[in-house]
Amino acid sequence: MPWSKVREGRYERAIGENEKFIKIIGDAALPLNREHWAINILAAIRPIGSLAQENLSSLFCEAWKLLRFKHPTIAAYIVDETTYVYDVPDGAALEKWASETFKVVEEKTADELIASIAVSPYATMYYLPKTNELLGHWQHWRTDGVGAFLLTDDFLTLATSSPPPEASNLPWGEEVARLAPSIEEAAGLSANPSEVDKEIGAKCVGSFGHAAGAIGISSPAPPETLPGGTKFARLHLTEQETKKVIQACKARNISVTAAVHASIATANYTLAASGDQDRHYTSTIRYSFRPFLPKPYSGREYAATIFTTGWMVPVPAASSWEERAKIYHTEYRKGLSKEYISAHREYAIGLCKLLRSLPAGAPSPTDVDISSLGVAERLIDREKGTSERGIHIERVSIGLEIVNRQCVCHVWTFRDQLCLNLVYNEAFYEKAAMDGFVKCVRDSLLEELVA
Repeated sequence: MPWSKVREGRYERAIGENEKFIKIIGDAALPLNREHWAINILAAIRPIGSLAQENLSSLFCEAWKLLRFKHPTIAAYIVDETTYVYDVPDGAALEKWASETFKVVEEKTADELIASIAVSPYATMYYLPKTNELLGHWQHWRTDGVGAFLLTDDFLTLATSSPPPEASNLPWGEEVARLAPSIEEAAGLSANPSEVDKEIGAKCVGSFGHAAGAIGISSPAPPETLPGGTKFARLHLTEQETKKVIQACKARNISVTAAVHASIATANYTLAASGDQDRHYTSTIRYSFRPFLPKPYSGREYAATIFTTGWMVPVPAASSWEERAKIYHTEYRKGLSKEYISAHREYAIGLCKLLRSLPAGAPSPTDVDISSLGVAERLIDREKGTSERGIHIERVSIGLEIVNRQCVCHVWTFRDQLCLNLVYNEAFYEKAAMDGFVKCVRDSLLEELVA
C-alpha cells in the first residue's frame, strides 16, 4: 500500500489496518462533532532575544507551512474511510490550507480550547499569544504520542531557523517523497499471513477479554449522561521527588514506568466503588514500533504516522504494589519480537472486527489507563535557536481527547520532573475526584519508593 500518483498533483494510498483500527475508535465520537483519542500536545514557550520582538503569529504560521513541506502527511486526509489522499499545493492552495489549519486564539485558555475542538480532516496548530502556548491537535490515526512530540520539536526548530526560508519559495512537489507509510508498509508485513501470524494475532486480540469484569473508578453521572469536553488533572513531582523515585526504581531493578503503572493501579482501587474492590484491574502495555524498525522508519523522518501498539494485561485485586510493579516491568522489558511484528496486521484486523461486533450502546470501561512517553527530552529539546534569537520551552503537556467514561493518565518527565496528566470527560467525573486521583498516584509512588 505505498503512495502512488493517481493524477497530476494527487497521491493516494490505502489506509493501513492499524490506522483503520484507531480511526474506528475516533469516529465513534463523530455524532458529537468530536474525535475520540485525538492527540493534544501543548508547549508553553518563552521567546528569547530578538525573537521576542517579532510577530510571532506570522512567524509560527510560516513555520507551520514549512512543517508541511518537511512532513507532508500532516496535510493528507482520508476519503471513503479507506483512502489516504495528498494534494500538492500551489500558492493559493497552500495559503488556504494554512488559514484553515493554523489559528490564533485570543479569547480562550488552552484547556477551554481543547474542550471545544471540533472534527477536522487535517492536523491543526493553535497559537495562544496571551499565554505564549502552542497547541497541536493531531488525529490519532495520523500520529502517536512519540510522533506528536517529534512534530512539535521540528515545528519549533523551523520557527527558530535563521534566516527562516519562505514556504512559497520551496520546491513543492518534492515533499511527496516524504509522505509517511503505514506501519504495515514500514515493517514490510505480508498481506498473506502465516498460520503463526494468525495464531499470535488472535492471542493478542484475546487479551482485550481481560477488560470484561475489570475494576473501574466510580462516576456520579447517570447512565444516560451525554459527554462534555475533555478536561485535565495535572500534577508534577518536584525535581527532588523525581530524583528519589528514579533512584529507588534503579535500586529495586524496576522501570519508572512500571512503578507509575503500579501506582495508577493503586489509585484505580482507591477511587473504585466499594463493591468492586475484589475485581481485577486491566490496563494497556503500550509500545512504540520505532525502535524496532529499520531506518529511516526508526527516526523522526516519519513522525507523522502511527507507529504504536499494545496489549492488555490484568493484575489481581489481591496483588501488592510490588507484585504489580514486577508484572508491569516484565511486560515492558519484553520488547516487540519479530514474530509479534509479523503478526501485527492480523492483530489489527482482529481488533477492527472486535470493535465492529460490539453492540450499539455498549457501556465503555470506567478505568484509568496509562500511556507513558518516557523522557520527553529524547523527543523535544528544552531550548531552540540561540540566546540571541530562540525559544525556551518551559513545559510540555500531552493528552488524548476523551468522550467516554474511560480515562487515561499520561506520564513523562521533562526538565527533571515526573509529570502526570489525567484526561477525562467533564460530564462523567468531578474535578476534585480527578485531582485526587493524580495525588493518589504521587502519594503511592512516594510511599512505596521513598518513605
